[in-house]
Amino acid sequence: MSAIRLFVLSTLAERGPMHGHQMRLQVAEDRAEHWADVKPGALYGALARLSREGLVAEVRTEREGNYPERTVYEITADGRRALSTLHDQMLRAVVVPTDPFDLALAHAQTVAEETLQEIVDARLLEFRARLTSAESRLAAARPWLSAAELVVSEHQIARLRAEVDWHEHLLQALPKITREGD
Repeated sequence: MSAIRLFVLSTLAERGPMHGHQMRLQVAEDRAEHWADVKPGALYGALARLSREGLVAEVRTEREGNYPERTVYEITADGRRALSTLHDQMLRAVVVPTDPFDLALAHAQTVAEETLQEIVDARLLEFRARLTSAESRLAAARPWLSAAELVVSEHQIARLRAEVDWHEHLLQALPKITREGD
């Protein structure tokens, strides 16, 4: 399942024919790179792949002022069927991402407690910063969000809060973890 694939097909289905630059602007407007695995630079490759697969089709080429020519794409009937299937799969999928930190921590008995403390403190600072940033973005965007976009943003914030809580718990457990290596 590919987030970029879902984004491109959904955007074309919802907004009509577009060129890649318009989609890049849509990624920025949706702030999709903050809450989904959608990178603006991946759009052009995704459009080319979807075109080869017959899921999108080139409609025309446009040139505006001194800007380069841009190919406008639209979703095909096969693309709408693929979108329906992909949308269903992604809504039903339950994904809990793994963090390589967990594996390293499980085998960290020989790492000095002070070192682990520094690492966990740094991770906690990072998660707190991400949480603060997500909360700020939500506060600024709230008036313009749909109900679905609001709950997606709240989900991201809840996940970040859970990471902060877990890392705070981990700090308390570090002495016991490092004693196991003795």
